[in-house]
Amino acid sequence: MDFKKFFNAAEMKAETVEGDVERYIYTGQEMQVVEYRFPANKTFPAHKHDAHEQMGYLVSGKMEFTIGGTTKILLPGDFYHAQIGVSHNTRTLDEPAVLIDVFSPPRDDLR
Repeated sequence: MDFKKFFNAAEMKAETVEGDVERYIYTGQEMQVVEYRFPANKTFPAHKHDAHEQMGYLVSGKMEFTIGGTTKILLPGDFYHAQIGVSHNTRTLDEPAVLIDVFSPPRDDLR
């Protein structure tokens, strides 16, 4: 498979989930990056990944994350880590937010 060395959101797989959350996906050999664009006051339901580790970086906005029962408000520049099999959910507060997630190994449902 031929992988891009450089790319932007316009070149990534795009889809809308949960009604109004936009996401842009690029899949490499061993990892996957997803840019999420959340509207204000949006809840993303609790879920877990049984075969995928997930880390993320908040680019803009404010988001409340709960990971394995621990809750924290993330600000731009903050990271988070959801280990394999650990339940996590998030919600935006009073403004839109942009979040970058990385999955390893890549999720087949996002290819």
